[in-house]
Amino acid sequence: MAKKNKTAGKSAGAVYKSGGQTLKLGAALFVPLILVLGVIPLIVHLNLIALPEEVRPFWTQNSAADFFSYYKSRALLLVAIYMIGVFGYYKTQGLKEEPEQNKSLRLYFVATTVFALFALLSTIFSNYKSIAIWGGPERCEGVIMILIYLLIMLYAMWAYLHKPDFKFIVLPLGVLTFITGFLGVFQFFGHDLFTTSFGQTLIIPEVYRSQGELKMLFEHGKIYGTMYHYNYMGSFGAMMVPLFLVLTLFLKDRKAKIFCGLTTVVALFALIGSTSRAGIIGLILAVVCFLVFFGKKLAEHSKVTVACLAILIVFVLGVNLITGGLALARIPSLLNDMKAMVSSSDIDYHDEIAVRHIDLQQDSVTFMFQNDMLTIKKNSNNQPVFVSADGQSVTAPAQDSSLTAGAYKMELQYANNVPYVGLYLDDSIEFIIGLYDEGFTFVDSRMNKIDYVEAPSIGFDGKEKLGSARGYIWSRSLPVMLENPIVGHGADTFFAEFPQGDLLAKLYSYGTTQMIVDKPHNLYLQIGINHGVIALLAFVVMILAYIIDSFKLYALRKEYNTQQLIGTAVSLAIIGYLGTGFFNDSIVSVAPIFWALFGVGIAVNCLNQKQTAELTEN
Repeated sequence: MAKKNKTAGKSAGAVYKSGGQTLKLGAALFVPLILVLGVIPLIVHLNLIALPEEVRPFWTQNSAADFFSYYKSRALLLVAIYMIGVFGYYKTQGLKEEPEQNKSLRLYFVATTVFALFALLSTIFSNYKSIAIWGGPERCEGVIMILIYLLIMLYAMWAYLHKPDFKFIVLPLGVLTFITGFLGVFQFFGHDLFTTSFGQTLIIPEVYRSQGELKMLFEHGKIYGTMYHYNYMGSFGAMMVPLFLVLTLFLKDRKAKIFCGLTTVVALFALIGSTSRAGIIGLILAVVCFLVFFGKKLAEHSKVTVACLAILIVFVLGVNLITGGLALARIPSLLNDMKAMVSSSDIDYHDEIAVRHIDLQQDSVTFMFQNDMLTIKKNSNNQPVFVSADGQSVTAPAQDSSLTAGAYKMELQYANNVPYVGLYLDDSIEFIIGLYDEGFTFVDSRMNKIDYVEAPSIGFDGKEKLGSARGYIWSRSLPVMLENPIVGHGADTFFAEFPQGDLLAKLYSYGTTQMIVDKPHNLYLQIGINHGVIALLAFVVMILAYIIDSFKLYALRKEYNTQQLIGTAVSLAIIGYLGTGFFNDSIVSVAPIFWALFGVGIAVNCLNQKQTAELTEN
């Protein structure tokens, strides 16, 4: 008994002996995590960013209005400095890196080191160094932020190993969920509080308020809270619902059950209200694992299980009824996408769009339509000449105008004596060609040159529209990843490396060529493209080791102590986020929460492994 009490006291982590002195570990140890989990995600404030030269060709303006990422990233930088200071202080007091030099942690340290190393190498060898260091507009996930994420994970692991007090994790997350849920109610019903006069005073600096009123970022029926986009609210909800659900069902303390129960309801409403299909998939994956973890207990209490399931179904259907069907409006499209994913397809997207092929030469460009053809050249007077399939030609006037050649409408502009021709499809200009003396080329609406290409693809043939064009993005992203598999292209450089000149495939996938693909909509592709396949493997090794440990520790147990319940709840939250990661990418608004929970989850598993080993020995 004496040995057990001594071990339990040390695991509590509240007091350590160092150099004959008692070292107390107080709540200050968790201040950085409280900020990361409960305060920083709430930051919403406008910063108008002047774009660097290497970014401007990919953007429609010379500046970007950032509400959700810039100030969050700067706050995280300050917190990271504080974390290093806290760690340094306790290190000088004689506190070891972890209570015991646990061998199971070495894998995480090695994998984290490899990830960090290749994140740095990808920055060094990047073609867009300023982006790779500080991140792209409205994202701010450069290598500095990636290293901060890893620091958050290590700090959370270190802090929880020394002081395993979960209230410093669950309370800030609960407060964050309630606040985002409160904002979400108004957003869902079309009364976004950020667009009110008071809301704008909070999020828009005074110097910009006279320049116009802020309109809703998204239509009603989509909750985004403070998470930048409703898809990322889905990632957040997929973590919070399983986390608080487990605590609600199995904690003994009544007050804790009520708090966690209310938080579960709010988180579920926010997830459903986000209409994020990625969030639903992440939650489904977490629920499946929940059934595996608690299968025995659920079977023992089958009546309670059925009752809880019925309440959940009634709640979801009730929310959908109250919202006029908006809450579950995207579920049919999710089912259709799942069906399309497993079905075969012989569709060639060239057969489905107005322009079947483009032949771009130095002194001409030919558009091959489904049943027609149009060639654009220049005559000796530097005027565009349009030649139809039957050989009929039209010479454009030497001034700005609109004209028709055969069945096709075009707009002609001159800039610095260079003619630019915009080709209409239906009612919008989809192709703009600059007729330069050195060679014809496509340009965007700001006359930035575009490298036209029919990009190589891997998979998803005929399924480019799958998942809001995710099939297109993924199929063109895989070759980008394989272009530089060792060190990647640099943090947050996806939009610069993606083949933006893949105009015909964009026309099919999005219905327009005027679309900048700025994110991969896949966490794993994002890591592989930005940092290389080795960094991706390091990440996969970490999460697989964690998930395997979690299943070994928690699956199909008859009884759970408090620390085991915490470990199960955190692991389900991590699984939920990783599930959404197949359809969502990383963002400053949500990713730090994942990395903090991941660090806590590793620490909890370590403590539970140690406890299990001690019980086995005794």
